[in-house]
Amino acid sequence: MTSDVPTRPPLPIGVVTVSDRASRGIYQDLSGPAIETYLDEVLATPFRIVRRIVEDEQPLIEAALKELCDVEGCHLVVTTGGTG
Repeated sequence: MTSDVPTRPPLPIGVVTVSDRASRGIYQDLSGPAIETYLDEVLATPFRIVRRIVEDEQPLIEAALKELCDVEGCHLVVTTGGTG
C-alpha cells in the first residue's frame, strides 16, 4: 500500500563550533560531534547536520550563522565553543 503523504527531505540543522585551534586543525572538534549525537538521541524528525567550524572572530561567526540560516535553510542552529 502506498501512502499519499508526500515525503519531505530531512530538516537541516546547523552546528557551529567556534574554536581557533579546531578551525586550524590543531586539534579535533569534539563538542560539535557530541551535539550531533545528542540531537540524534532526542529528535524524532528526520534531520541532516550542516556543520561549520570557525575561528573565534565575531565577523566569521556572524557569517557562518547567516549562511546556515539564509543559504542552507537551517531550522535550528546550535553553537558551541568560543571564549566569550
